[in-house]
Amino acid sequence: MTNTEAALTQAHSRVVDTLAEMIRRDVGALSADKRIVDDLGLDSTSILELLMKLEDEFGVEFDPDTFEPRHFETIGTLTEYVAGQAEEQE
Repeated sequence: MTNTEAALTQAHSRVVDTLAEMIRRDVGALSADKRIVDDLGLDSTSILELLMKLEDEFGVEFDPDTFEPRHFETIGTLTEYVAGQAEEQE
């Protein structure tokens, strides 16, 4: 496993843990392909709340200018976005 893969795996675990706590779901039910809006029912307000929690979890500040709808399609795409932002701010 490369460093990038390891970082993405760790980021996925942290994103899932944060999301599971927020929406009160079992971590095991939150796979990378779960759609954030369609499968989990998050709306724009919930997504913003999640982003604030992830900022706290990762110790980063997301730039709203970098948000694109594709980043919030699935847990996997959100994880990639969060990991990328965290790496940029290290």
